[in-house]
Amino acid sequence: MEGVEAFLQRPAAAGPYPDPDFLQLDSWIVIRPDNTATFFVGKTDLGQGTGTAFRQIMSDELDIDFAKTTCVMGSTDVTVDQGGSGGSDALQTDGYPMRRVAAEARRVLLEMASTHFGVPVTALAVSDGVVSTKTGDSADRGITYGELIGGKKFNVTLTGKNTDTTTGRAPLKAVQDMKNVGKSPRRDDIPAKVDGSQRWAVDMKVPGMLHARNVRPPMVGATLKAIDESSLKAVPGVVKVVSKGNYVAVVCEREEQAIRAARELKVEWTPPATKPFPPSEDLFTYMRATAPSSSSPPAVIGDVDTAILGAATTVQAQYDIPFQGHTAFGPAHALADPSNGQLTIYSNDMKSYGLRNGVARFLNIPRETVRVVWMQGPQAYGRTAAEDAGFEAAFLAHELQRPVRLQWSRQEETAWDTKGPAYAITMRGALDAQGQVVALDFDARAADHNHIGYNEYDTVLIAQLTGQRKAEPARGRASFPSDKYAIPTRRMRGSVVPLPLAWETPVRMGNLRDPDGPQVTFASESFIDELAAAAKADPVAFRLGLLERGTGDDAGHKRARSIACLKAAATKFGWTPRPAPGPIPAADVVTGRGVAYSYRSETVAVEMVEVEVNRRTGRVWVKRIVCAHDCGLVINPEALTRTLEGGLLHSVSRALCEEARFDDTKMLSVDWVSSPTLTHADVPESIEILQVNGDPNPNRPDLPHYGAGETVCKPMLAAVANAIFDATGVRMRRLPFTPARVSAALKA
Repeated sequence: MEGVEAFLQRPAAAGPYPDPDFLQLDSWIVIRPDNTATFFVGKTDLGQGTGTAFRQIMSDELDIDFAKTTCVMGSTDVTVDQGGSGGSDALQTDGYPMRRVAAEARRVLLEMASTHFGVPVTALAVSDGVVSTKTGDSADRGITYGELIGGKKFNVTLTGKNTDTTTGRAPLKAVQDMKNVGKSPRRDDIPAKVDGSQRWAVDMKVPGMLHARNVRPPMVGATLKAIDESSLKAVPGVVKVVSKGNYVAVVCEREEQAIRAARELKVEWTPPATKPFPPSEDLFTYMRATAPSSSSPPAVIGDVDTAILGAATTVQAQYDIPFQGHTAFGPAHALADPSNGQLTIYSNDMKSYGLRNGVARFLNIPRETVRVVWMQGPQAYGRTAAEDAGFEAAFLAHELQRPVRLQWSRQEETAWDTKGPAYAITMRGALDAQGQVVALDFDARAADHNHIGYNEYDTVLIAQLTGQRKAEPARGRASFPSDKYAIPTRRMRGSVVPLPLAWETPVRMGNLRDPDGPQVTFASESFIDELAAAAKADPVAFRLGLLERGTGDDAGHKRARSIACLKAAATKFGWTPRPAPGPIPAADVVTGRGVAYSYRSETVAVEMVEVEVNRRTGRVWVKRIVCAHDCGLVINPEALTRTLEGGLLHSVSRALCEEARFDDTKMLSVDWVSSPTLTHADVPESIEILQVNGDPNPNRPDLPHYGAGETVCKPMLAAVANAIFDATGVRMRRLPFTPARVSAALKA
């Protein structure tokens, strides 16, 4: 983004770096004499265009030309602490304070213009940053915002207990009065990405910087015994071998030297006394047989066991979802510069404020001496290795008192990045004589013990390896399904299962794009399909019946909007009612369709897919996707469409390809061959996005803008499984649906 580029190219501030005051209007908005504005927001844009969306809503509330605005995001010394990105909350939560401060700036500017013209504010009009009187006098050329305040500060104090509640006195505009909302102006991050001029975090350079690489233990849980630094005699440019506890890194003058040094350094390790984890092929047997370390309070409606016992039809099934990694296209990296007694970290970590706080605590240095400059980078959805690299670069720079750029290898990224937790889920359900669901029992076991939080200084990998860790691992959690089905008797239980080794392991649990929603929804929406099949009912009509049996709704109208999305998707898909599976021909390649639904926070998604299954090879091709999505007020339709397309493709990859594999001592998934993802050859023939407004009062002036990005990831795994069943009559209950696994299921 232009705003970020301008910030990066300015002379570095000497520090210290106090927090910008979120109660000062000047911390959010700067207006220059040329009538341009820069918005300073504490979020990060992970490639979804949120920076452009912020400019749209803020320029609307401020009444300034969108083209005359820029946005600086996520740099801790110049933007307020809004926590960075996560939870698809950028617009849902943080869009409102941004709108409110922009509206307040407009109010203050109109009062300035009132004084300038000597007329009341009610006699003024404003358009694209130019204020004029309503007299219609042709001599009234108006006055620009830049002429009113350019080069000066607002000096206006806001109110609010935190950034989420920050507000001024001005009311927000009605949706109908917003000019940029609902349009798709050019995203400011796309041109530089296309023409190659984008300055990524990996490209950042500072004078005198060194290059570092880690040296990981070859066996998980091994302890450092000895380092033979003489093994690097033939390697030029070696500055230092750094070790602390079980952490080892080499630091060199040049990057290729660091790569070579990491490969050639001879390190002796002592194997662990016990195996760190069971082989991945035995994982689910282990999870079902191991005593949980913690359990969640169950959610219970009625007596499930009695209802199932007395039902006309009962169904039971088990679903297995493996660990899946982030597999970022570009491995984790960061640059840390300790110049001038301060520490600046250049990173694409999505939570730059947490990175700042965590590094300060990890190194035991004053928080005001640390700043994080957020820059564009590769995949950042969830708790990726980007913050691990940030901590490691900061540690090495602090040790050597020189700038250090650290980058993980491809093998390190794939093996050691945090993983989305594995789940072993058992479900039971019951139907009455009319085929209505009378009971549902959901029991999940999650391998989520020691779930790693964001930027927690005593949980990042380098902290674990150096022995700086929590007294007890985090409990983790097992989540429940998200749906609005009216089922009279229901029980949901969840427990967490520990692996033998909690610390210093590459099987580290961390958030992966809707942290465990896809896993849970795979089981719950596959099982709803199994119940529909047992009832000999059409899968869409079956779900509509469960939604329409309810009479109440929540404040977000999710039941009403779920019904609207399901109907819209069925219409667009051309769904014709019939039970699954359909007639199965004798051909090698058979076709099926599937549907799944869920919500996250206040956003609803329904997904329908058409798949082709090659019964000879086991290959599954998701040929067509229809997604009906309701996130309330849409700020930028084009950006939303592209965000949803990306999320759908990511989810198809998780359904068909992705699994973190390991034996009982080490990771086996270490590169694109051993850990494949979706390729261009696997991309669907068509992806159709429906932006639904299912609000009961769709034209309300305060129509909320909800979060988008993560909900779309939840239903896809189940939709594909349900389509495979429709095509073949075989139910796939373990992910991913690789050709080998599908072939084995078809033969069985």
